Amino acid sequence: MVQIKEFRIVMPLSLEEYQVAQMYMVMKMQQQSTTGDEGVEVLQNKPFSDDEFGEGQYTSKVYHLQSKAPSWLTTFAPADALVVQEEAWNAYPKCRSGLFLIFFQVLYEY
Repeated sequence: MVQIKEFRIVMPLSLEEYQVAQMYMVMKMQQQSTTGDEGVEVLQNKPFSDDEFGEGQYTSKVYHLQSKAPSWLTTFAPADALVVQEEAWNAYPKCRSGLFLIFFQVLYEY
Protein backbone atom coordinates (compact mmCIF):
# COMPACT_ATOMS: atom_id res chain seq x y z
CA MET A 1 0.00 0.00 0.00
CA VAL A 2 1.34 3.41 -0.99
CA GLN A 3 0.96 6.26 1.41
CA ILE A 4 0.82 9.76 -0.07
CA LYS A 5 1.66 12.76 2.06
CA GLU A 6 0.88 16.29 1.03
CA PHE A 7 2.77 19.29 2.35
CA ARG A 8 1.46 22.80 1.85
CA ILE A 9 3.74 25.79 2.12
CA VAL A 10 2.04 29.10 2.72
CA MET A 11 3.50 31.72 0.40
CA PRO A 12 4.03 35.25 1.73
CA LEU A 13 2.56 36.70 -1.52
CA SER A 14 -0.88 37.22 -2.92
CA LEU A 15 -1.67 35.98 -6.43
CA GLU A 16 -1.40 39.51 -7.86
CA GLU A 17 1.99 40.06 -6.21
CA TYR A 18 3.21 36.71 -7.58
CA GLN A 19 2.17 37.69 -11.12
CA VAL A 20 4.07 40.98 -10.88
CA ALA A 21 7.15 39.20 -9.47
CA GLN A 22 7.03 36.55 -12.21
CA MET A 23 6.87 39.17 -14.99
CA TYR A 24 9.71 41.12 -13.35
CA MET A 25 11.99 38.06 -13.16
CA VAL A 26 11.26 37.04 -16.77
CA MET A 27 12.09 40.54 -18.00
CA LYS A 28 15.22 40.71 -15.82
CA MET A 29 16.55 37.37 -17.16
CA GLN A 30 15.86 38.49 -20.74
CA GLN A 31 17.67 41.77 -20.10
CA GLN A 32 20.71 39.95 -18.67
CA SER A 33 20.95 37.63 -21.69
CA THR A 34 20.64 40.51 -24.18
CA THR A 35 23.92 42.00 -25.38
CA GLY A 36 24.49 43.99 -28.55
CA ASP A 37 22.84 42.28 -31.52
CA GLU A 38 21.81 39.16 -29.58
CA GLY A 39 19.21 38.30 -27.01
CA VAL A 40 15.54 39.16 -26.74
CA GLU A 41 13.82 41.98 -28.60
CA VAL A 42 10.37 42.81 -27.19
CA LEU A 43 8.10 44.04 -29.98
CA GLN A 44 4.84 44.35 -28.03
CA ASN A 45 3.90 44.04 -24.37
CA LYS A 46 0.31 44.98 -23.65
CA PRO A 47 -2.67 43.79 -21.60
CA PHE A 48 -5.39 41.73 -23.29
CA SER A 49 -8.85 40.45 -22.46
CA ASP A 50 -10.27 37.19 -23.76
CA ASP A 51 -13.40 35.10 -23.12
CA GLU A 52 -11.41 31.87 -22.66
CA PHE A 53 -8.38 33.20 -20.74
CA GLY A 54 -9.74 36.30 -19.04
CA GLU A 55 -7.42 39.21 -18.28
CA GLY A 56 -3.73 38.80 -19.06
CA GLN A 57 -0.60 40.08 -20.79
CA TYR A 58 0.20 39.69 -24.50
CA THR A 59 3.85 39.76 -25.56
CA SER A 60 5.49 39.51 -28.95
CA LYS A 61 9.24 38.85 -28.87
CA VAL A 62 12.06 38.06 -31.27
CA TYR A 63 14.93 35.88 -30.04
CA HIS A 64 18.32 36.32 -31.74
CA LEU A 65 20.19 33.07 -31.09
CA GLN A 66 23.55 33.35 -32.86
CA SER A 67 25.71 32.51 -29.82
CA LYS A 68 23.24 29.94 -28.42
CA ALA A 69 23.14 27.77 -31.56
CA PRO A 70 25.47 24.77 -31.94
CA SER A 71 28.67 25.37 -33.90
CA TRP A 72 27.74 22.91 -36.68
CA LEU A 73 24.60 24.94 -37.39
CA THR A 74 26.40 28.29 -37.48
CA THR A 75 28.85 26.98 -40.12
CA PHE A 76 26.25 26.89 -42.89
CA ALA A 77 23.48 29.17 -41.58
CA PRO A 78 23.87 32.93 -42.01
CA ALA A 79 24.07 34.97 -38.81
CA ASP A 80 20.72 36.68 -39.38
CA ALA A 81 18.95 33.35 -39.98
CA LEU A 82 19.00 32.14 -36.38
CA VAL A 83 15.93 34.06 -35.28
CA VAL A 84 12.80 32.81 -33.49
CA GLN A 85 9.64 34.87 -33.03
CA GLU A 86 7.34 34.19 -30.07
CA GLU A 87 3.81 35.33 -29.38
CA ALA A 88 2.47 34.64 -25.89
CA TRP A 89 -0.85 35.25 -24.18
CA ASN A 90 -0.19 34.92 -20.45
CA ALA A 91 -3.20 34.95 -18.12
CA TYR A 92 -1.88 33.14 -15.07
CA PRO A 93 -2.39 30.19 -14.59
CA LYS A 94 -3.36 29.78 -18.27
CA CYS A 95 -0.86 30.54 -21.01
CA ARG A 96 -0.80 30.13 -24.78
CA SER A 97 2.46 30.53 -26.68
CA GLY A 98 3.45 30.17 -30.31
CA LEU A 99 7.00 29.96 -31.68
CA PHE A 100 7.74 30.75 -35.32
CA LEU A 101 11.07 29.79 -36.84
CA ILE A 102 12.23 32.48 -39.22
CA PHE A 103 15.30 30.34 -39.97
CA PHE A 104 13.68 28.37 -42.79
CA GLN A 105 12.16 31.43 -44.42
CA VAL A 106 15.55 33.16 -44.55
CA LEU A 107 17.27 30.06 -45.95
CA TYR A 108 14.60 29.75 -48.62
CA GLU A 109 15.05 33.37 -49.74
CA TYR A 110 18.81 32.96 -50.38
